[in-house]
Amino acid sequence: MKVSCVLCDQIFILTSGQTKRIRKYPHRVPLCPKCDLRIRQQTLTRKSQQNKDI
Repeated sequence: MKVSCVLCDQIFILTSGQTKRIRKYPHRVPLCPKCDLRIRQQTLTRKSQQNKDI
């Protein structure tokens, strides 16, 4: 199944497991692997900084 990333509008192909999840839960936001990795790294950085501040 081909979908478009909501952040960068890049078209990419989902795996069979991801396709099942998107069909079952269509309100989920599909992200391309590049955007997913970038957001994951930013989130982990932010979480680690919050833990240091406490």
